[in-house]
Amino acid sequence: MTQRLTDSVLRQIVTIASDAIICIDGAQRITFFNDGAQQIFGYAAQEVIGKPLDVLLPVHFRGAHAAHIERFGQSTVSARTMGERRPISGVRKDGTEFPAEAAIAHIETDEGTAYSVVLRDITERRRIEAVSAQLVLDLRNAVSARDEMLGIVSHDLRNPVNAVKMLSSAILRSGDDGGLPKDVAEHATTMMRAAEQMDTLIQDLLDVTRIESGRMQISPQAVPFQDLVASTFDTLAPLAADGGVALQSVIPAALPAVDVDTGRITQVLSNLVSNAIKYTPRGGNVTLSASQERDVMQVCVADTGVGIAAEDLPRVFDRFWQSQRTNRSGAGLGLTIARGIVRGHGGRIWIESTPREGTRVYFTLPIVADSAAEADVDATAPDAGVRVPRPRRQPGPGDVDGE
Repeated sequence: MTQRLTDSVLRQIVTIASDAIICIDGAQRITFFNDGAQQIFGYAAQEVIGKPLDVLLPVHFRGAHAAHIERFGQSTVSARTMGERRPISGVRKDGTEFPAEAAIAHIETDEGTAYSVVLRDITERRRIEAVSAQLVLDLRNAVSARDEMLGIVSHDLRNPVNAVKMLSSAILRSGDDGGLPKDVAEHATTMMRAAEQMDTLIQDLLDVTRIESGRMQISPQAVPFQDLVASTFDTLAPLAADGGVALQSVIPAALPAVDVDTGRITQVLSNLVSNAIKYTPRGGNVTLSASQERDVMQVCVADTGVGIAAEDLPRVFDRFWQSQRTNRSGAGLGLTIARGIVRGHGGRIWIESTPREGTRVYFTLPIVADSAAEADVDATAPDAGVRVPRPRRQPGPGDVDGE
């Protein structure tokens, strides 16, 4: 009774399966045709039971397919799964051909060899694959067009920008003796700043393109991290002074050298520090600190600015995205570029922020091995700069990671 019930249940499951389940005898005549097969092929079971399997196959496949089944029945392999067989095609009752994949098994019965086929219609999968392939092609074409456009921008737009910079500089130099009218000097200064800002935007666009295409060149060399900080602060001190923001560094004297591309890491520091200055109100502080954390250097740029809202944090590394904290100066590429450069050095970058309390951007850099060993020996050397509390940690679950 239990065996008969089990057979009945299994037959019901096979009957209602969504895949086509078809059985054929040694002469390759159809002996079973489940509901899934009826849905896929459009035939009722009684229309095909007893007919050759060829009725379900395209004409150009019939002869070869029959021979394949016969050879399979004579082999010692009892079953072949869908992954082991090449895709095939089927023909519906209305004559339309469709792609399919199938598994097949054979068993010996008292009446001879019998075969069971499980067939799946992959028309929709093929459609999705074709759409996906077209989307990939369109994306590649779009990227190629973008790169071509940026190449034109870098060449054709940079030429007039450089001309504006040179002419405005010449005008300002001509007034070194004080003979230049005040309004002319002001206009020339405004022209110079606008041209420099445009030149920076062009460079940012080119850098993002290089990063995304994997063409950004990194040429690392051993360099004292203090030198990179000094160069950054020399450049940004006027910006901080204009905004009434205090710049300070907390860099241990015994800090090991880093193995980095000097120009690129200076670019990262400049992006992060200038961002911090921009979002810090007058009277606030921006602090750049660094410490050795195991085999890497961990750097932190902290400000006492307006902070970043929790809903904005997941987007801070997105291209062209800018917070609504202040004016929308720049193209919103600074953090994207910083992330690409840090990754190019094998490091990580992440952000912590609390609205109205400030923001902390962390990133790591590779340390020169010999320098790190010397730093361990001289770990008692006094720190340079102003000492402020700083966390020694890796990103936590609430942080926004630039990876």
